[in-house]
Amino acid sequence: MASDNIKKFVEEVKNQVQKEAKYIELVFTIYYLINLVEPSKRESFREAINNAESIEDAYEILNALKLQIGAQGARKLLKSL
Repeated sequence: MASDNIKKFVEEVKNQVQKEAKYIELVFTIYYLINLVEPSKRESFREAINNAESIEDAYEILNALKLQIGAQGARKLLKSL
């Protein structure tokens, strides 16, 4: 049976992997959504995610993306009326 030190070490590694997996998933989601943004604004979002320093930064970029995509949708809807 593994010692308590080894069990603790393994648990820390698992926690770190889970945290990084969530961040990686978030970044991939952001890159996907960037493709939905009008071409003239894509590079700004790419630069932002490339310069993100934390998961909190990534969430802020995600929120900005949602606003941008929402604004684009509203403009398209208003044009069709």
